[in-house]
Amino acid sequence: MRAYISSSSLRKSALRALAKALTTDQLFNLREQFTLFGPNKSGHISLQNMKTALMKNSSGAMNDSRILDFVNSICNIQYGMIDFEEFSATAISVYQMEGLETWEEHAQQAYELFDKLERGC
Repeated sequence: MRAYISSSSLRKSALRALAKALTTDQLFNLREQFTLFGPNKSGHISLQNMKTALMKNSSGAMNDSRILDFVNSICNIQYGMIDFEEFSATAISVYQMEGLETWEEHAQQAYELFDKLERGC
């Protein structure tokens, strides 16, 4: 997430397009993760809610991996709220997706979506 927040607007747009090309199962799993952070009625989660949920559910392994340092670092960035679409874009890993058999299909769909968004169609 920290990398997403500090990314250029072009990269953020590309990641959002890639997130829209995810399968129903992938989106379902991301939606479950998003729900754990307690979105408000408008469908947004605050970074404070994210920090609270991660600290509440952190394990010893998470503590050892410095997840709490990560949460504190993103909470220090005055970013505010995040919706499901942006959460999905921050949660996906291009490197992991490249290993999927369906990577080329995802990439092609994302490119087409990105192209439409950039052209304003």
